[in-house]
Amino acid sequence: MRTFCFLFLACLGLTGCYSFTPVGPIGEPVTVADNTAQRGAQIADVAITAPDLKDDVRLNISRQLTAQISHYVDRGEYFTKLVEFPATLGEQDVVLKFTITSLKGKRTTHPGYVPGALVTLTFWIWFNGPIYVDKYDLAGELVIEDRDGKRLTRVTEQVKLDNNVGLYDNDYANGSLGGVQLRQLITRLLDTATAAPQLATH
Repeated sequence: MRTFCFLFLACLGLTGCYSFTPVGPIGEPVTVADNTAQRGAQIADVAITAPDLKDDVRLNISRQLTAQISHYVDRGEYFTKLVEFPATLGEQDVVLKFTITSLKGKRTTHPGYVPGALVTLTFWIWFNGPIYVDKYDLAGELVIEDRDGKRLTRVTEQVKLDNNVGLYDNDYANGSLGGVQLRQLITRLLDTATAAPQLATH
């Protein structure tokens, strides 16, 4: 009986509440682009304007996301080729300028977890009832310019959602929370921006 009580209390102690900054990895594209723009593209250093971050953290996140997004754009076939600096842009080539304006993540205890676990004698946990709620507020902007700096299109997107997490879900012990949600944000920005008629070549 004492052992059971110990395990029961240990299960109830699985929860925690903390904030985190999603920085990826964003991984590979789920699918390739529906329409590949007949242009080369260069990815400028990603600007991080999300609040409450130290300068060295902003710089580190910028470097990480610039490399990740460059790979993502290439593998997603959004453009015919990726032009890497310091290579010279061609006449039809463009520059992609990403700005990440919000990178908020927070893990809280699911409101049904404690009463659910008590009523069901922890079966709530073992049958993958939600233990945590991961809250995301991610936002960004993508500006696409031609090689002379003329703006061709500008889009903004936001991913704001609550994600329930149970014991057997991938995010339960994920050390890189928010990678999937950050990929959703980047995908939306790219899909919307590359569909703009201004990107059609003449």
